[in-house]
Amino acid sequence: MTLKKIWDLPVLLQPLKMESALERWLSDETPIAKQTWVFGPKKPRDQLRNQELPPKDVHIEKLVESGLIHVLPQIKIKKREDVRNIPEDADLLVIGDMEDWMAPEEILDELALLKKPIMPEWDSWGYSIHGRLSKFRFDKYSDVKHIIPMGADDVLSTISAIKGVKALKTLKVLYIGKYPPRSVAVPKEITLGYIHEKIGPEIRVIDMDEYLDTIWKIDDSKAEELAENWKTKFEIENKIGTNFTEFAKIYLALKKLLEKYNANALTVECPAIPAIEYVPCMAFSLLIDDGIPSGCEGDLPALFTMTVLMAISGKGALMGNLNENVTHWDIEKGIITINHDVIPPSYACPMCRIKVKDYHGMKVGATLYSDLIEGAPVTVAGIHWNMNKIWATEGEIAWTKDTVHCRIAIGVKVKDSKTISRMGFGHHIVLVYGRYKDTLRRFADLMGFEFIEV
Repeated sequence: MTLKKIWDLPVLLQPLKMESALERWLSDETPIAKQTWVFGPKKPRDQLRNQELPPKDVHIEKLVESGLIHVLPQIKIKKREDVRNIPEDADLLVIGDMEDWMAPEEILDELALLKKPIMPEWDSWGYSIHGRLSKFRFDKYSDVKHIIPMGADDVLSTISAIKGVKALKTLKVLYIGKYPPRSVAVPKEITLGYIHEKIGPEIRVIDMDEYLDTIWKIDDSKAEELAENWKTKFEIENKIGTNFTEFAKIYLALKKLLEKYNANALTVECPAIPAIEYVPCMAFSLLIDDGIPSGCEGDLPALFTMTVLMAISGKGALMGNLNENVTHWDIEKGIITINHDVIPPSYACPMCRIKVKDYHGMKVGATLYSDLIEGAPVTVAGIHWNMNKIWATEGEIAWTKDTVHCRIAIGVKVKDSKTISRMGFGHHIVLVYGRYKDTLRRFADLMGFEFIEV
């Protein structure tokens, strides 16, 4: 079974060709422009700029080579009707350098109606030197997501943010259990239909009986083979080794259900599982590293945040309760805690042996545990249940502890632990290795979300 990784979604770039300012100035109607601006001496420092080698080459051709983007065939735009040739699945419109200075506004009006992000062409350094002169800066286009890149980080951050938007808008969630969940507070107006209309994800709800039935029907030999493979990778504790094949069945069953419903994300209303041996914590940990966002307790905003961060970063993410298993002194020292039972194996510190432990010290069920990379930079974020805002902060891993209930507690050193503790909305929050606050800011702008930096 091969499932599509959430970070494998390509960003489709659509180049547009319109008349450039230089082409317009070739006309005999503008003789001075023709004689001096077009055919006159070149600007010396412009020439120098064109010869400078970038420390990080982000020219479109290089981004294609890296696999970060796919480029669609260029479309010539000479009249308003040509805009209708732009394919619906294009994610980013790129206008050639100096090609919308003098473009008729009716063409720009039509481009604006597409509600797609628009960028002027950038050079190998990631700079659009003339981008600020675009007509899209007119007040009438204030709602257009017109982005003027100034540097490699700006280009890469924008493309990653677009990837996050695309992942969220095309998400297909398999929800196992009842909605709304019975352990997470949900505003009554936030229906699954509302979520789809507001931000895009499609959510398929199946009942717990189908989950259990799928587990029971998994072939014993396939589960045993997988379990034996896991035993070579993980250190098994709490005398749960005799049940290891059953944990493999949970993982295989979830993959089978994802494939059956053509889903690329998953959540289970965990408190409603009829027996502890069927908790999916270990399976979730492994599925996240497979590129499948997997969230606990039917908490959809946390699952959506995880989706965005995984798509943006190209790596797994984890979710947990904010400031459970925390002390007063943690917060006083600028540390928040994230506490739950799911850790992707890729998050383990180098040379750390990943352990399989029981669920909440109950001598049954399986969760993974490992220390994380102390001092590693992280981003912590959460989307609001109203699907209209996101908060984010950056910090560093301070420590990791085995707290049994829930299994893993992660201390994160942040700038303002008290403000985060006061206003960090979301029943669960999400952590990812790396610094992505600026990318989330761009994501929020593209989505029309309010962005709250802490």
